[in-house]
Amino acid sequence: MLSEGTVAPTFTLPGVVDDAPRDVSLEDYVGDGIVVLAFYPADFNPACEDDSCDLTELDLFTMQRDVDIFAVSTDSVFSHRAYAEEYSLSIPLLSDTHGEAVEAYDVALDSDQLLARRAVFVIDQEGVIRYAWSTGDLAERPDIDAIREAVSEIGGDSTAVGRYRVGHAHYIEARRAFTSAMNSYEERDWLISQGDFQRAMEEFQESADQFQSAVRFAESEPLQQGFERAQEKATALWQAAEWLAESASEYASGNGKEADELRQDAETPLESARDIGEPPDPDDITLDADGTATERSDSRADEGLDAPTDPADDEDTSQPGGDADGHPGEQDDVDAAVEDVAVEGGSDSDDDEGRAGHGDRDADGVSSAVEFDVDDGVGPNGTADRAADTTDGSDTAEGPDETPVEPNGTDASDGEDGDDEDDDIELDLKDPNE
Repeated sequence: MLSEGTVAPTFTLPGVVDDAPRDVSLEDYVGDGIVVLAFYPADFNPACEDDSCDLTELDLFTMQRDVDIFAVSTDSVFSHRAYAEEYSLSIPLLSDTHGEAVEAYDVALDSDQLLARRAVFVIDQEGVIRYAWSTGDLAERPDIDAIREAVSEIGGDSTAVGRYRVGHAHYIEARRAFTSAMNSYEERDWLISQGDFQRAMEEFQESADQFQSAVRFAESEPLQQGFERAQEKATALWQAAEWLAESASEYASGNGKEADELRQDAETPLESARDIGEPPDPDDITLDADGTATERSDSRADEGLDAPTDPADDEDTSQPGGDADGHPGEQDDVDAAVEDVAVEGGSDSDDDEGRAGHGDRDADGVSSAVEFDVDDGVGPNGTADRAADTTDGSDTAEGPDETPVEPNGTDASDGEDGDDEDDDIELDLKDPNE
């Protein structure tokens, strides 16, 4: 059997992972985290009972973060599948039918058959065996407490900083998505806001997991405390992003009441995150020659996390023309758009009144020194008034000039075509909610 302090050999074997056949390379796991490698004689061996087997307690390590566990025997993949199903095992079972791994770890059982001794190896993040145990007794089970203690003793600030660096990268991406989502939320662009909040939520969750892993490996207390604060902040923002994503979804559906309740729920984790300083840049954490880390921490509160405003306070709404609850609102924007628009009617009197009103408004902006010289021989339709002409060409009709005056000083004949066009103008002022 290989002893503690030895570099762990790697191998690639077929196996059953999550009830499906798959090749597993130990090299993909050694150096990334802690690996527990368990050898056992065979499936359905003498250590098995009606409701448990020799791997039942080891199976609990599958739920521990930063620990990958594999069990190896010389049985086939088909036998492994039946064994895992019989005892509800989640641990990946690897098939070493040619004895490659058994020989590499020197755990072959003294037997005429190709069998493995019962053995357990705990490999640290550097790929070094930190715990080794084996027995030739087929009925003896491994000491779970000793294995758990060996796992808990493995740590190192260098590994912790590496995990923290990964988490910090996810955190930066999460903050970018969160900021974009908050901007869209304030602009009441609910669907875009919802998508960005969901993306931020996923990134915050991954960063919180990596920060937790960094806490797990950190040996120096100041570094551990700093990583714990980073984990708390990422977790709080993850919760806030989840509630705000649901709030945006409800606003998009017109459910203003439910949306506002979710918005208010998000204020609590936002407040918690605001009180925690930003996680430090990994480049600000330095490692000494012995691997001990020091951190330039920033405990200042995060002032960049403002709670989203209540859409009910805005005139903008979740639906066009509606309030935050989706009900029709005031049409002040439409009224303002048509405030100075005059719609001409078909009667001459309406036309004259409209033109007179138009002229009055424009005259306010014209200097009083400007005088319009209007030809009395031009009728209201822009043509010469022949009934008023005498045979000698002199005008006999006198009276007030009723010719409409255009603001630009031209006579009415210039706007003849415009009159026809005005009759065709229709303004649709219907409520967009109808």
